[in-house]
Amino acid sequence: MAREFRLEVGDVMTYPAITEDEDTSVAEISKCMKMSGIGSVVITKEDKPIGIVTDRDIVVKVMMKNRNPGKVKAKEIMSSPLVTIGSDASLERACKLLLEKGIRRLLVIDDGELVGIVSLRNIVTREPLHVRKYLF
Repeated sequence: MAREFRLEVGDVMTYPAITEDEDTSVAEISKCMKMSGIGSVVITKEDKPIGIVTDRDIVVKVMMKNRNPGKVKAKEIMSSPLVTIGSDASLERACKLLLEKGIRRLLVIDDGELVGIVSLRNIVTREPLHVRKYLF
């Protein structure tokens, strides 16, 4: 009898989630994304996640409107409120949540703490991305 194997969000999420303060400029966030090889940054206020900025947000809300990325702050373009999921949730549950909300990324929260982020790419490839390899 074959045993069922169930992948969970924690098996494929990107970690650690990269964060920046709400007052960080879009120019700085863009540099961080490029250096880390990622497409989104979690935005914090007093070290608590309050929003997310994606590469698409930067293009649509800053570049396409000819705004100066050095003067625009993260809090001006971030998506909020955040949609979260636990690391022990099934990938099926994550897919349903992404579809219901019409988004591409979920923040992974365990015991009230940000532990990672899961994206459509993580789910499709079924591979985690360890951002640490880009940071050091």
